[in-house]
Amino acid sequence: MDKHRNSFIGRHRWRANNNNNNHLESSPRSSSFSPHHKSPVVVPIDPADHLQSSDDEDDELPDDLDHHQIITDLDALLSAEDNPELPDHIIHAFSIIVMSKTKKTSPVVADHKHDDNNDEDETFLYESVQRLSKMKTAANIDEKLVGKLLQRIMMFMGEQLRTLLLVDVPAPDQPKLKVISTKHFSFKTERCPPALPPPEPASKQEDYPGFSEQDINKINKIVRTMISAGYKNECSNVYSIARGNALYEQLRRLDFEKLNAEDVQKLNWDWLEQDLSRWIRIIKHFSKFLIPAERKLGQTVFSDDHFHIFRGLFVNLTRSLITSLLDYAAAVAMMKRSAERLFKFLDMYEALNGLRESMNGDDPPPDNDLNVEISSVAERIGEGVVNMFGDLEKSIRQDAAKTPVPGGAVHPLTRYVLNYLKYACDYGDTLDQIFQQNAKLNPLLQVPATTSSMSLSSEDIDMEKSPLAAQIASVMSLLDGNLAVKSTLYKDPSLRDIFMMNNGRYILQKVKGSGEIKKLMGDTWCRRRSSEVRHYHKSYQRETWARLLQCITQEGIQVNGKVNKRVLKERFKNFNGMFDEIHKTQSGWVVSEEQLQSELRASISAVVIPAYRSFVGRYKHHFEKNVDKYIKYQPEDIEALIETLFEGNPPTSMSRKRF
Repeated sequence: MDKHRNSFIGRHRWRANNNNNNHLESSPRSSSFSPHHKSPVVVPIDPADHLQSSDDEDDELPDDLDHHQIITDLDALLSAEDNPELPDHIIHAFSIIVMSKTKKTSPVVADHKHDDNNDEDETFLYESVQRLSKMKTAANIDEKLVGKLLQRIMMFMGEQLRTLLLVDVPAPDQPKLKVISTKHFSFKTERCPPALPPPEPASKQEDYPGFSEQDINKINKIVRTMISAGYKNECSNVYSIARGNALYEQLRRLDFEKLNAEDVQKLNWDWLEQDLSRWIRIIKHFSKFLIPAERKLGQTVFSDDHFHIFRGLFVNLTRSLITSLLDYAAAVAMMKRSAERLFKFLDMYEALNGLRESMNGDDPPPDNDLNVEISSVAERIGEGVVNMFGDLEKSIRQDAAKTPVPGGAVHPLTRYVLNYLKYACDYGDTLDQIFQQNAKLNPLLQVPATTSSMSLSSEDIDMEKSPLAAQIASVMSLLDGNLAVKSTLYKDPSLRDIFMMNNGRYILQKVKGSGEIKKLMGDTWCRRRSSEVRHYHKSYQRETWARLLQCITQEGIQVNGKVNKRVLKERFKNFNGMFDEIHKTQSGWVVSEEQLQSELRASISAVVIPAYRSFVGRYKHHFEKNVDKYIKYQPEDIEALIETLFEGNPPTSMSRKRF
């Protein structure tokens, strides 16, 4: 029993083999093609078997028989008149010659198709088909004998055709995929997918289907001869089985038989993800190499007036394999959806689109049920993609963490969403197509009242031109609203500003760093986001450093033209205490983006250092002793300490310059 019988593919093949075995005695014209056999070379239904004569005759050529003279005499009689009367000895001799040259063992000799010594015999058989057609009009001919001889030749040609069509081609290389594993996406960390693989080099795939020009010419000649002799069904059946087996063998080498639709609902996602990668590789290889190669072969073999035969034949010889692959995809489409599975679904959708385009070729889309079935499964996968984007929006709305991120750093949700959108935009055209086709499934969610001023107007994004842009705008608005709520978890208004600044800058840099997202969101959106970040920057400086500078204002220090030392000492004491507290606190805050960190420090120094230097220079001489007790820091000390802010580390003691 077949070891794969318990799998989906195995049972499909088992039924096909049983059905074929039950019809071994049926007419070859009624047999159907199934590619699933244990070996691509063993064909359970062989039309040649039905063409054999039930009674074996002596088909050895007598030594004294002048072969060429018999044929010359026969051709002369057939061309002399319309209804010739053929001598019995010529008919008998011709029959013996035909039987001798169509021995069953002849065409299956391993090197037969490369043996030029057989050209004369092949030419004789092709010409004999025409002779038999003319012999039907002879006055004294036995029509049963003519039919028997024609059948014998067709048997021989069918077997020869099968032998020619079965070529062992090297196993295909693994197609490279644009695949992003769900394990790279987490709310808790920023792990990015690996770089996309380099373009696939030329490989063994170019050898498929592996026929020489000489082979093609022989196959074409056999096909034309069999069809013209009225054996179209027998010819088609041999071709379908042989090429179907060749296709199946190529897919089997890509582990086609390991795909089991019934396992889809049983496997956890990590295991299933591996199977999906295998499925995608098979579909891509099938679409990019096997189908075009088979179509090109068929167009060459069934040339001119016979191409319409191949058009229907081509769909039938691929149907069983494609149906099995579609059943697997349909089972995946029924799975529970989650946002992390988006990229596998997108790979599947693109693979199915490629399959449909490959099946259609350069012709208009054919009106056949196989094409409809491919489209149907692709639509179900597309619906899953839309729902997964809905799950992303749902996860943003429901992410109501009650603990703030330490130090006001970029929130994991922000990293997750932006990485998600960045890699989703690698499938920009595909997503636009999906959202356009499924617009009714996912109307844009209304922006909640908590959304920040970054809400998008119709001037920012052309919703109709790019459904994906509209979808990203919706996600961005939800993220802005969520971050605004999360910022309220910080009691310190300055830290709240740092949090919003960090996240806003991260979003802006991610968008600018992705050409696809930036193109979708537009320059206006980027300018508004920059303005938003500057707003939080100014608010932070106002909350922190403007209050510090109040300690060193000139106002109230002089009374009646004289410096009030008590007030002056209190001012320095307040400045030192407040600066120490700011440094202690904000050294533990986090600004991980180097440029933003540098900009913040520079802007703080630009405001604080000149004012402090001026204040110290103006009033330090009023302290006759214990200067260090009141003027704790030199301007250079303050500048050095500012450079240690926002590193997420507790403050360390540092030496101070003394006067």
